[in-house]
Amino acid sequence: GYDILIDENLKPWLIEVNASPSLTADTPSDYELKFGLLDDLYTLLDVENKFGGALEESVGGYDLIYNNGPIKPDKNSCYTTKLGCFDDRVRQLKKLHKAHAKRTAATG
Repeated sequence: GYDILIDENLKPWLIEVNASPSLTADTPSDYELKFGLLDDLYTLLDVENKFGGALEESVGGYDLIYNNGPIKPDKNSCYTTKLGCFDDRVRQLKKLHKAHAKRTAATG
């Protein structure tokens, strides 16, 4: 299955392609992968409003690709995403929460 996001301008964005989509977890590693996907998604959507609308470059397994225009790569890189690369999502999410706590303390 294809997962596609439609933005407010009706532009389709391909999120992922699954040969055999399922959220059923058959093994502990499969559970960890799918739980991580859902945890990252809910963090990205900020359903609890913990981040107050702040945009982050990366949230777990997701990368910001558009912010008032396409995201440009870092001057030392030709890539704008870590898709397909190893990234310690737990470490990255802890860093995200720590940065948010600093912003919150500085403004309030």
